[in-house]
Amino acid sequence: MKRRKFLKTSITAAASLSAFSTRAWGKQTNQNSGFFIGTPVLPEYLFDKGIANSLDAMQEMAGINTVMTFSHDHVFNQYQKNFRPKTDENGKEYTNIWGKSDPALYPNPEMGKQDPTAKYAGRDVLDELWAEAEPRKMKVYARILEPYVITGAIPGFEEFAEVDVHGEKGKNVCFNHPGYIRYWEAVIEDLVKAHPYLHGFKFGQERAGPFLAALGKNTAGTCFCEHCLKLAAERNIGIEGARKGLIELQNYGNSINAGKKPIDGNFTAFMRLLFQYPDMLKWEQFWMDSRENQRKRIYTQIKNINPNIQVGWHIDHGMTWDLMMRASWDYGKMGPYSDWLSVAVYFDSMGRRSLGHYQRNYEKILFGDADQRYSYPMYLSMLGYDPELEPTLHQHLEKDTAFSSDYVFQECSRAVKRVNGEALVYARPGFDMPGYDCNVSPSQVYEVVTKALEAGVNGLWCGREWDELKPENAVAFGNAIRDWEKKK
Repeated sequence: MKRRKFLKTSITAAASLSAFSTRAWGKQTNQNSGFFIGTPVLPEYLFDKGIANSLDAMQEMAGINTVMTFSHDHVFNQYQKNFRPKTDENGKEYTNIWGKSDPALYPNPEMGKQDPTAKYAGRDVLDELWAEAEPRKMKVYARILEPYVITGAIPGFEEFAEVDVHGEKGKNVCFNHPGYIRYWEAVIEDLVKAHPYLHGFKFGQERAGPFLAALGKNTAGTCFCEHCLKLAAERNIGIEGARKGLIELQNYGNSINAGKKPIDGNFTAFMRLLFQYPDMLKWEQFWMDSRENQRKRIYTQIKNINPNIQVGWHIDHGMTWDLMMRASWDYGKMGPYSDWLSVAVYFDSMGRRSLGHYQRNYEKILFGDADQRYSYPMYLSMLGYDPELEPTLHQHLEKDTAFSSDYVFQECSRAVKRVNGEALVYARPGFDMPGYDCNVSPSQVYEVVTKALEAGVNGLWCGREWDELKPENAVAFGNAIRDWEKKK
């Protein structure tokens, strides 16, 4: 998925934020409550706009009591053209390691080195953030999104490449490569030991399994490297059956996309593949379990170093629209290695994102036996959403259209029920996201936050990124929580 384009909204005028919120709404007091109210914020925003001013605005506008920023953000290279690094408005490259680092810890010392010429190299955003957050009684969380695409941003990642069904190296790194595992052990040790004051840490992975990656796509199924083959054999997975199944799955989807409809129908042909190659499903689960094992290793390592750090996971937005991901990634199994889950319910971008997923995988292929008038409502129903409450397919095709607050309620309820108290659930309603022309109003934000609270979440993140938010919507977010707490 294509992430943020780093467009700056009116919220970046930090000098005016405090005056706006205080004059219009009065001083917020949510930050003193026991309820978790966080916001993600980019490190360059904090440095560019000033940490103290930014924290004051967060508290006054939305009652924020927890601030989370990146310690490492190599991931953004993979979402930019030609894997270019992030730059400021003058073309100056930002650093992608935002704090002190000990290169000696890494399997390749170059992996842990900052570029000394990069903007803000030599500064530690977490140290500086903590210095301002502590007197304001705000907590500091660090976060990392997995840079899984081999972009050249991290030296040596080429050695960790996945291997596809044809024996060719892929563009992504393999979860099970020992060198990749050692890299993350070094990152976590480096980060946690150097920042003992951290209250929390979030790690995210934004890649899905090989099943849908191969279905009617140019991407061949992965990973069949020596390390994965060894682990798969230990699980008694039929490797050749899985390999052949993924090849046939790709051919099946490509054939339909080329206009060749199966004689027995699309869905029957799909089910036939599953019966013929049952190890293909085992392989998908093996891949997803390998992904979860990365989380388990990180959780155990952090707790061994500093058990007070609250470890949580970025639940990718795809969890709310991808049926295959839901089936192979179960909220109900995450409790033993999770303190909290950050559940993405980006209601403004959900329209275009879910539409794209439906069109790529369901409209012509899996649900291609039915007209889209019937298959799209069925798709929503299978996800647990009410087609009568959500925008129609026609509306989505005409323009960007936000999903309803019921979408937020249903997905938050599902997470809360499946987790069943074994971890905290923090909803992350995204709004005002760059590139999506939904024009979300304060009343929509207020209603969405209220619905998340009705679903029983244990906390909330304000937006996807703080710099994206319109001031009036950030205020509406805080007001919804404040009004909810008054009712209790």
